[in-house]
Amino acid sequence: MAKLPFSRKVYYGMAGFTMNVPDLIFMQWILVRYVSPDGDHLAPAKVFGAIVLCARLIEGVSCTLIAHYSDVCRHPSGRRLPFMRYGILPFALVFFLVFMPPIGHLSWINAAYAAVLIPLYFILYGIIITPYLALIPEITANLKERVDLTTSQSVFMMVGTFTFAAIGIALDKLDWVVTMGGVAVLVTLFFVPAATRIREKPQQLAPDHEDLGYFQSFWLTLKNRPFRYVLASTAIYWFGLNGIIALVPHWTKSYLGGTEGDVTLLMLPFLLMNVVFFFVFNALSAKFGKYVLMLVTFLASGLVIGMLYIVGHVPLGSPFLQSAVVMSLFGIPVAGFMVLPFAVLGDVVDYDERLTGRRREAIFFGVQGIFQKLMIGVSVFTFTTVAYLGADGTDAAPTEFGMKLMALLCAASAVIAFLVFLRYPIRERDGKIVLTDGLPSSAPPPSRE
Repeated sequence: MAKLPFSRKVYYGMAGFTMNVPDLIFMQWILVRYVSPDGDHLAPAKVFGAIVLCARLIEGVSCTLIAHYSDVCRHPSGRRLPFMRYGILPFALVFFLVFMPPIGHLSWINAAYAAVLIPLYFILYGIIITPYLALIPEITANLKERVDLTTSQSVFMMVGTFTFAAIGIALDKLDWVVTMGGVAVLVTLFFVPAATRIREKPQQLAPDHEDLGYFQSFWLTLKNRPFRYVLASTAIYWFGLNGIIALVPHWTKSYLGGTEGDVTLLMLPFLLMNVVFFFVFNALSAKFGKYVLMLVTFLASGLVIGMLYIVGHVPLGSPFLQSAVVMSLFGIPVAGFMVLPFAVLGDVVDYDERLTGRRREAIFFGVQGIFQKLMIGVSVFTFTTVAYLGADGTDAAPTEFGMKLMALLCAASAVIAFLVFLRYPIRERDGKIVLTDGLPSSAPPPSRE
């Protein structure tokens, strides 16, 4: 078998920047753009929250459709690459436009504009990223080379994370047009090499297998019991993670009295700890296993997030310093969430292949996307309701009580994720996966040669 060139590993990894940056920017800054912490709203807060929730529902459904049609695609260039090649330019354009509302003050026109552009943004994100995530087995069957690919991806995701951290400073010095226009150009440039320079292996369908229909594939995926625990726990955790990311700019400006640039200063310790402990979790997973570390990730996140409630009431340092300490500590378990879920899902897909004889990576990412995006949407809608409890008027700033209550809800979601994942049945023993309740797990997977 020919060795995978180093350049191809880099090309694949570069697209991790595109996967990471726009998603992080959207989670943190779309609310700031339309529902400003200063109270200068461009759209009614609750209406905008409902728009994002509906858009996330649309995204979740579209993810499974994209995943299914990617799994059964018979295009000459492969199952994944056509989606990536034809989707990247429309995606970059819509990403830019979604941050450019047409009216510079509170208006229902802005709400209508967002109601069209935000779902379109999410659909296009799924068109390029779902096939990208499922591309690894199409590039190489060598397990070591697959690790190399995900390592390259993680490096460029870190580059993207620090780019995201600089957005607050960029907005402070420049404006929305230049900042988001620059990001749109970068996400295109980083994605094009993966879409154009990588080749997929030809796929040959086993003679006794016919293509599954969409609903057959969807329900077969949900029948995988280990997957249901991964699905529920990660989706619930995303409620809290997205809630905190969305909270930071409003917390910084409304509670701490800072600026957009201070958002970057508050996120920086979070990101630094995230990068350092990314490697720590990577090393510890080999010693303690993914199950134990996922539990640590969920429980530690809940305990740390809950500390935001006492910020400003502890006689040690300023509220800004206390907030920075909490965010730095939060970066530790979030590093685990960056490392572990894809690896855990890989075990689930391997187990599914042993049960069904089919390799269906993309549909698992797609079904997971439904619930993940739903909970992210619920998180945004909850924020636009809870954070403004006690405020007067449609253009008011969020309240201290509302923001701290939102932090407690985010902490509770992480603890619930911990309780759900306790029942996840897959363990690792001697390099193999087994199920704790004795269900079949030891049969070798069918050959894909």
